[in-house]
Amino acid sequence: MEEEGYITPIHIKDYIFCPSIFYYKHVLGIGEPLTESMKEGVREFIKDSMRYQERETLLNQRRIRVDKMLFGVTVSSRKHKVVGVVDTVYWSKGKLNVLEIKTTESNKLFPDHLYQVAVYALAVEEEFNQPVYKIIIFYKKSNNWFEKRFTNQMRNYSVKLVLRIHEIMEKGEVPEPRFSAKCRSCFYKRFCYGI
Repeated sequence: MEEEGYITPIHIKDYIFCPSIFYYKHVLGIGEPLTESMKEGVREFIKDSMRYQERETLLNQRRIRVDKMLFGVTVSSRKHKVVGVVDTVYWSKGKLNVLEIKTTESNKLFPDHLYQVAVYALAVEEEFNQPVYKIIIFYKKSNNWFEKRFTNQMRNYSVKLVLRIHEIMEKGEVPEPRFSAKCRSCFYKRFCYGI
């Protein structure tokens, strides 16, 4: 699916989560072994390809009247050189919205997930030639629903992130490792700290 010189919203998610992980995975091509939660995500993604009704039910539970809904749609932006498969795109009262369903559990909205979906929204806007009104992230295991207006501020920041990712991919810049609690269980810590 990746086209020459294009990036995916996964690049954005990885970069926000940790620039070093992004660098090792996407610039150097060092793959991470699949964890159990990754495997579960893959299994859920495969199951989700058959779940139009589940999405319709989810939106009905949120009292959202849907004019039209698509899921598993490949979208791309020539302008931003981004391509990906967006989980769910739906129109409500004529407004275009993007919904991403995460199989994980969370009581808060993670920035890496927010901007992953925001970059999908950039491609969705170009694909459907209409502005995205809201982006929504639903954490399935905890039944938590987070929605944000896709404001010009969020749109502009997303474009800056895309430009930054393209720049790193082209120049191969090595990020300075930043130690945090999440490093303890990270596969890539051996590359950052020689552990």
